[in-house]
Amino acid sequence: MGSWSWETNEGKPGQDLALRCGRTVLRAWAAMHTLGIVTENATADVTMRAEDDHSVLLARKRVRAALADAADDSELFAALRSADLERVGVVEVNLTMPGTCMRNGEAHRVEKLFVMSVEEWASGAGTVTLDTYGDAWMSHDLRGHQQPDVQKENAPRLKAALAAITRMLGVEIVASDFTSYGIPTEDGFEDLPDEDPDILDSWYMAEIPRRTEWLQSLLPPNSPRFATETDSPVSFAEVARDGRTVGYLWAAEDGIAAGFEPRTPAGDAAIDAGQDWLMRLSEAKQRGLTSVQAVRELASWPGSARSGTVVPGSQQEASSLEDLQDLSGRE
Repeated sequence: MGSWSWETNEGKPGQDLALRCGRTVLRAWAAMHTLGIVTENATADVTMRAEDDHSVLLARKRVRAALADAADDSELFAALRSADLERVGVVEVNLTMPGTCMRNGEAHRVEKLFVMSVEEWASGAGTVTLDTYGDAWMSHDLRGHQQPDVQKENAPRLKAALAAITRMLGVEIVASDFTSYGIPTEDGFEDLPDEDPDILDSWYMAEIPRRTEWLQSLLPPNSPRFATETDSPVSFAEVARDGRTVGYLWAAEDGIAAGFEPRTPAGDAAIDAGQDWLMRLSEAKQRGLTSVQAVRELASWPGSARSGTVVPGSQQEASSLEDLQDLSGRE
């Protein structure tokens, strides 16, 4: 939705970049956690590049991180110390933080509410960037509809988090340029004009096409695929993993289109599951099944720890794919 950054220069040339980067991550994360906006557990992508030729020395994905861990004993710090530190010129940690949005006084967990990126260079300079993937702070939701009550509950929480990081780092905050979704400011988001919701409907103009394209790109090149768009009503079933809904497997009544709509608040788990279900749909297409036949067959597939399984008795009908896509985007 938007991002904010802080340019730092706390380090000295030759300092331990890995330790400096890890400590900055933990301090900024703790500042947000104190406010109750993010959880104490997260996952981190760690990248280290060589100072001489910028080659990648280390690339680790989804390393478990927890505020409660002692730094030297945590998986995050173990990853940060697993490269040839004498060659490292740049260290980057991208921390995916689950958090909560408030709706009518109830906290709704979102698995990828913020991503904090911390980069540290051998020169002593550094950058902290915070990206948000929630719309609860904004005057309008992603469908372009006003949400004054939701904004009233959540915008002060984001403002407090940005202020806390700014105090902790002791440097000026810089809001990103406007995005397809909103206009970031130093303390949150600028209110959008009250226009026709269709004009502000970034969910369908930007997010759905981007997400669909990304999921399709995970399939092998030239693999058979059902159509991803339809004007027909669709039948769909809930897919769950570890007791949590990660998305919806769907087929159009015309038998031509089918797909998987990831449930946005489930975060990376939804994308992982979606890749597996799309592979199964591709195999069914290869065998000559229609989309309806494919989904009916997959309803009894036992699945895996990564894909999840279709929830028995969860089959429903939607008047359009758009209605299902709207359902997939809510907490």
